[in-house]
Amino acid sequence: MQTNTVPSTDALAARLESLDSLRQDWDRLKASRPHLHNPEAARILGVPEAALVASRLGSGAIRLPANPLEILAPIAEWRRVLVAVSNSLGVSLALGQVEDVGQYGDAIRLSGQHLHTEFSAASVANAYWFVEVDENHGRTRSLQFSDAAGQDIAKVFLFHKTAAAAAERRFRELAEPVEQAAFRPAAMPHSVGLFTPDRDLPGIVDRLATPGPQAFRAVFEQLGALQAAVCVDTFAARASQRFRGRVTHARMDEVMVHLHEPDIRMHLRPNVLQGAQARRLDDRLVAVEFTDADGLSLRLSSPDNPQAFDLWARKTLAVLS
Repeated sequence: MQTNTVPSTDALAARLESLDSLRQDWDRLKASRPHLHNPEAARILGVPEAALVASRLGSGAIRLPANPLEILAPIAEWRRVLVAVSNSLGVSLALGQVEDVGQYGDAIRLSGQHLHTEFSAASVANAYWFVEVDENHGRTRSLQFSDAAGQDIAKVFLFHKTAAAAAERRFRELAEPVEQAAFRPAAMPHSVGLFTPDRDLPGIVDRLATPGPQAFRAVFEQLGALQAAVCVDTFAARASQRFRGRVTHARMDEVMVHLHEPDIRMHLRPNVLQGAQARRLDDRLVAVEFTDADGLSLRLSSPDNPQAFDLWARKTLAVLS
C-alpha cells in the first residue's frame, strides 16, 4: 500500500519548483491508482493540492488573480454547478444553480435553492481554472481556491459546455497580467478580520456516550428514514456549506460513508471524529452534531420540519443509549 510522503523542507521546495518532475510523479501515481482523487494524490506526494494544479500550467491549468468575487461574478450564468467544501471529515459537494453571489465583509456568499456556501475572501492566495481529462473521471472543469499554504478553501465545478467555454475565455483575459509560475507557499494572513464559520446554535448540548465514528454511522444509516428535508452543515476553518434537501440513503464501506443524491454528494471518513452530540431546545431535539480535532465539523438539522426531525432523532439516538 502506498503511504503519504513527507519530504524535507529542501526536498519539498525543489519538488514545487520543478513542474515537470512533479507532473511526472503525479502521472505515474495516477497510472498505478486509476481511481485516485487529486486531494489524496497530493497527500501521497507530500505536496499541497495547489502545487499539483500548478504543475499543469500551460496544459490545462491557468493561474487567476486571487480575487474570488471578480472571478465568480457571473456564476449565475454558468447554470448548474457543483460547489465543494472540505474538512478533515471529508468533502461536501452541493449541486445546483447559484442564484446570488456577493461579498459581505470577508465572506464570499454563494446561494441557490439547495446550497449556501460561504468562504473567506482574504484567505484566498491562489486561484486556478483547471481543465482535467482522464480515462476514469472524464473531463472536469473547475475553479480552485486555496490559501497561502496551498490548502483547499473551496472549488466550483462547471458542467455546461457552452457556459464553461465562455467562462474560460473570460478567465484567460483575467489571467493575462498574472504570472503563470510554480506554486510557492507563503505566509498566512493574520486571522483577525477573516471569515470564520458561525458554528453556534441555540440549545443545550447533550454529549453522546457512543464514540463519534460509531454514532456517525448509525445516524447516517437511518438518515433516509427522516421523511423531511434535512440541512447538512459542513464547517471548515475558513469555509462552510449548507445543503438543504432530501437524503434517501447512505452507502457505507469499511472506511467511508457516501451520500449520492441528485443535489448533493458527500464522501466522509468517520474515523476522524472525536465525539457526537445532540442539541436540545425547548425539550425538542433540533440537531445532531459531530466534532473532529478542529471542533464542530458537521451538523444535521431540519429547521423547516422541527417536529419530524425531533421524532426521527429521538428514535435514532435511542438505539445508541
